[in-house]
Amino acid sequence: MLEKRQFERKPFTETFYCAVSVLDIISTKVLNLVARGVDISEGGIGIKTDYKLEPGHVLRLQNNFLPKQVGVVSWSRNNGIPGIYRVGVKFV
Repeated sequence: MLEKRQFERKPFTETFYCAVSVLDIISTKVLNLVARGVDISEGGIGIKTDYKLEPGHVLRLQNNFLPKQVGVVSWSRNNGIPGIYRVGVKFV
């Protein structure tokens, strides 16, 4: 199988908060979410969260151990566990 990733992934199991702005019918809301790390590289981080993030959502990552504090959701999917989403975030 051809590897498409530019950077090597390493395990990352920290739990941390992240904030995302979402559009509501009337206004924009800022949600503070709990994220659980899965893996990390120089270019991004894989997380699990209970909120369905969408590609393009901008996250403010609140963890001093992360190399960057802002990321953009590249992909998001539910792997069959109700209410848990696996998300790929690219650091910006």
